[in-house]
Amino acid sequence: MPRRMYVKGKKTHAKGENFDKDNVGEERERFQIAIDLMSLKTIKDYDIAGWIGEFYIKCDGEDKLLKSRFPDHGVIKLAKHQTFTSKADMTLWSQFETILINEEKTVKVEVELREKDHLKKDQVIAKEEYEIKLPQQTKYVILQDKNENTKAKLRIQSTRTRY
Repeated sequence: MPRRMYVKGKKTHAKGENFDKDNVGEERERFQIAIDLMSLKTIKDYDIAGWIGEFYIKCDGEDKLLKSRFPDHGVIKLAKHQTFTSKADMTLWSQFETILINEEKTVKVEVELREKDHLKKDQVIAKEEYEIKLPQQTKYVILQDKNENTKAKLRIQSTRTRY
């Protein structure tokens, strides 16, 4: 039986590299703020032809510089009495925030549920502004229109991170 040769691996880390502390310093904390879509349900026909409704969600930060759209391209197509769920988390909004240890901060994010139609302008079905405190426990909220025909279940969380 032939003898196997093993090559000794090279050290790929930098000199003095240390993972004991994060890179924001001892007097600061870093948080990841995330809003995730858990489910989307409609009990109404929004399409003119009466087949399917085409939905998307827009999020705007408090300074109006950070914006996001979910899905990035295309729409979520739902028929009457249909529910959209996903096995994986679908992040609508994500942001990192660094604050002082004893400081309390709130971040405002505006979330809009919109319906797209090719023959008319996109209509805003539901719109709400959420205040996310740093830190806070995970909370689940429902974004719905005033007639409660379409509901989106959202998860809002702000978790401490070292990245």
